[in-house]
Amino acid sequence: MPGATPPNQQNLLDFTHEAVIALDENERITFWNRGAERMYGWTAAEASGQALADLLRAECLRDAMGTLRSQGRAPPRTCEFVSSRKDGATLWVAASLSVCHDDEGRSVGFVAVHRDVTDRKRAEAKLCESEARMRALLDASPLGIDIMDLAGHPVFFNPKCEELHGLSLADAQGRGWTEAIHPEDRARVVSSWYQAAGAGEPWAETYRFLHRDGRVVWVSGRAAPMFLDGTPVGYVGTLEDITPLKQAEADRERMLDAERELRAQAERATRQRDETLAIVAHDLRNFISTILLCVARLERPKLPEDERARRVGAIQRAAEATEHLIRDLLDASRIESGTLAIERSRVDFAALFRAAVELMQPRAAELGISLDYAVADDDVEVSGDRRRLMQVLLNLLDNALKCTPPSGRVSLRARRSGGGVEIAVEDTGRGIEAEALPHIFDRYWQAKRASRAGAGLGLTITKGIVEAHGGRIWVESTPGRGTTLRFTVPAASANPP
Repeated sequence: MPGATPPNQQNLLDFTHEAVIALDENERITFWNRGAERMYGWTAAEASGQALADLLRAECLRDAMGTLRSQGRAPPRTCEFVSSRKDGATLWVAASLSVCHDDEGRSVGFVAVHRDVTDRKRAEAKLCESEARMRALLDASPLGIDIMDLAGHPVFFNPKCEELHGLSLADAQGRGWTEAIHPEDRARVVSSWYQAAGAGEPWAETYRFLHRDGRVVWVSGRAAPMFLDGTPVGYVGTLEDITPLKQAEADRERMLDAERELRAQAERATRQRDETLAIVAHDLRNFISTILLCVARLERPKLPEDERARRVGAIQRAAEATEHLIRDLLDASRIESGTLAIERSRVDFAALFRAAVELMQPRAAELGISLDYAVADDDVEVSGDRRRLMQVLLNLLDNALKCTPPSGRVSLRARRSGGGVEIAVEDTGRGIEAEALPHIFDRYWQAKRASRAGAGLGLTITKGIVEAHGGRIWVESTPGRGTTLRFTVPAASANPP
C-alpha cells in the first residue's frame, strides 16, 4: 500500500524540498513528508487520513485522480492549482500525480509530488502585467515604434507603424518594408540605414511612405542600436508622422510664392500704370498743343481759307482723339468696378461688319493693307449692345492694322458656334511671342509688336465688353505667321433681348 513506506525510504523523502504525499484508494493521505509539512503547515499526524482535495481545498485534484484511475496504467499527470495552507494563506502548486498498482495491476492508491511555485507565478503575473502595460503604451503611442535586426528585417512594430505605411508585420518581413518607401526616397533611405547598421551607429532620416491607399505620408524616422554584452544585436526605432508639418510648410511656401507673385504683379501694374500715365499725359499734351497752336494761328488776321480749314480740322481731330482717350479710361474704370452697362437688342452682324469695315477701310488703304470680311450666314443675329460690339470690332481692327505691315491683310470672319456666334479678326503681322500671349488682355500691357505705343487699354476694354455680353475672347498666334483674335457672343435666339 502507498502508506507502507520503509523507514529508510521515508527518511530519504523527508530530506527533499518538495512535498511528497501518498494516498490510498480512497484518496486519503497515508504519507506526508516534512516537505509537505513545511509547504502546507499541517503535521503528518494532522494530515493522515484526510482527503487530500478537501484538506488543500483543491477540487481539481479529485478530478485529476478520477481521470488517472479511469486510464489504468497512465503516465504521471501534471497540473498547477491554487491551494490553501493551514494558516489560510494561498499558494500556487505544481503537482505531479501517479497511480500506484499492486502486483496484479490493480490501482491501490496515488503518489503526488507538490512543488511551491508561488514565487514563479507572482513573477509571471508581474511580467504579464508589465507586458500588458507595455502593449497598451505601444498601442496608444502617437509614434510608430519598431524593432529591426541588423539585417534590416522588422521583428516587431506597433499599430501606429502599420497605420503609417499600411503594411502588416508579415508583409514587412525581409526587405518588404522598403517597398512602402516612396520610390524617390527609397535608395537614399535604404543606403543610409545599412551604412548606420554596419557601423553600429544611430540612424535618422526624413522620408515619405507611399501608403497602400495611395496617400503620401511624411515621416521622421530615428533608430538606436540595441547591445548585448557590448555587441549590437538590432535597432529600436521610432516613426513620427510629420505630414501635417510638411503640408504646412508647403502651404506656407505656396503662400510665399503667391505673395511674391502678387507683389510682382503689383509692381508690374504700377510700372505699367506709370508708363501708361506718361503716355496719356504725352498724348494729351500733344492734343492740347495742337489745339492751342491752331487756335493761335486762327487768331491771325487775313488767314487764308485753306489754312483756316486745315487748322479747324486739326482742332477737331485733336478733340476727338482726346475724347477717345478719356472714354477709354472711363470704360476701363467701369469694367474694373463691374459697372459697365450693356443695352441689349437684336444685332445684325452682317450689317455691323459692313459698317466697321467701311469705317476702317480708309485707314487700311492709307497703310497699304487689304481689309476684307465674310459672314457665313447673312441672317446671323446676336443679342447684344450694338454700340459696344462696334467698339469691340473697331478696337480689334485698329489693333490688327497697327500690327500688320504694308501689303499685309486683315480679315474679319463670323460663323455660328454652339448657341452663339464666333468672330475672328485675323492679321498677317509678325505674331506674338509665346511669353506675351497670357498678358495681352492685361490692363496697361502693350504688345511690342505694335508699331506705335498706346495707353494699353484697348484689348482690356474689348475683353471686358465681350465678357459683359456673356462671351469669351482668346488669342491664337505664331511668331512670323500672324495673329487671330477670336471672341464669342450669344446668338439672338439663344438669349433674346
